[in-house]
Amino acid sequence: MRLALLFLFMSASLQAQSILVPYDHHLPNSREIEIQVEFLNEFDAGKETVFLLEDAFDVLFVPFYEMLEITESSNIVLIKGRKDNEELRSGVMHSGVPDYRLAYKLYNQDQVARDIELIRKKLIGDEQAILLGYSSSATVLQHYLTLFPEHVSRIISVNPLVFDIQKNLSFPPYDLFFQELKLNQEQVVDFSYYANYDRESVRMKSRSMHNLLEFMKYQDFLTGFSARENIEENFGLAVRLFEHSLALMGLQDASPKTNPSLDLMKKWSQPIWDAYLKTNFPIYGTNYDRMLEFQGRMVLIGAAFDQMIYPKSYDILAEFYANCTLLLLKDGHALQQVMGDAAIDELLAAFISNDLAQKVAAYKKLSDSNLIFEKYNEGDYKIPPLF
Repeated sequence: MRLALLFLFMSASLQAQSILVPYDHHLPNSREIEIQVEFLNEFDAGKETVFLLEDAFDVLFVPFYEMLEITESSNIVLIKGRKDNEELRSGVMHSGVPDYRLAYKLYNQDQVARDIELIRKKLIGDEQAILLGYSSSATVLQHYLTLFPEHVSRIISVNPLVFDIQKNLSFPPYDLFFQELKLNQEQVVDFSYYANYDRESVRMKSRSMHNLLEFMKYQDFLTGFSARENIEENFGLAVRLFEHSLALMGLQDASPKTNPSLDLMKKWSQPIWDAYLKTNFPIYGTNYDRMLEFQGRMVLIGAAFDQMIYPKSYDILAEFYANCTLLLLKDGHALQQVMGDAAIDELLAAFISNDLAQKVAAYKKLSDSNLIFEKYNEGDYKIPPLF
């Protein structure tokens, strides 16, 4: 494992700003609350603007933006989101005990997406935005795209947790079980996140064991569910875990095997599940048909050896977009190998600026480092053109 990545943090943000958004976007004349945004470089009205989202699930691990070399070709704006807002938390706790139905209503991905739209209008007016998301935040940004496709010029989505695609196409979850080591649920999911072994290797079993042993050795230095603090009181995280577990429901219904990710996410969002099963409150899912309306450029970067989600889900997601680049990398969900290569920063910067020459040069560097995954060993899946 490339644990050094845990310490590759970018410099502190230059500016922070509070922006007012409705307490509840679906409540007429709702009062307003403050959402924090941070400018990760100097804002220039003459440049295009990239929006990143800090998601409650992603910050359990290493936030993606902390591993990036910030490009100066565009404005980079980090949306901290409503997960940390004290007024929302007070609302959920208004009776002295958590109102989990209200928690879902206030923290769900639709509310976050509508916050992003108001922030876009406030900062850049009628200009289109570029979206850059990883893992859970990429899933929320995808939901934003289905609501406001005309307001996005490009979206770069890295390892999006599209569990609904995995479920609806009956892709099987796959897990490695080692009788020699007994892992609890949190450790299994953390290992799934950080695992980066090479499935192409004939020594997969031994390599997998090596990665697992490395994980066990260094897990005290890693972040994740095993290092959690007060998840029970983190309503933003509980709601996101509910949304992801809801997307996974139905997976392997006919099998006695369990899905560790589903089990853990349901465990830590159980109060919201209880409220949902009791009252069947309305939920907000992603309308994939709306993706067909997006006319901008979609860049989908997926880990071919992802343990958090079945990686062929990325191939299917790519087919929903008319103008999509799909790049598969020889890495796991945490991208520990790839993020240690300067070429990935160059490639992301090239996609942000839409510079073809830079894309080709960065792709060649990744290829020379043997980090590009070119084909599956079984089945025929559509691979959209690179650039």
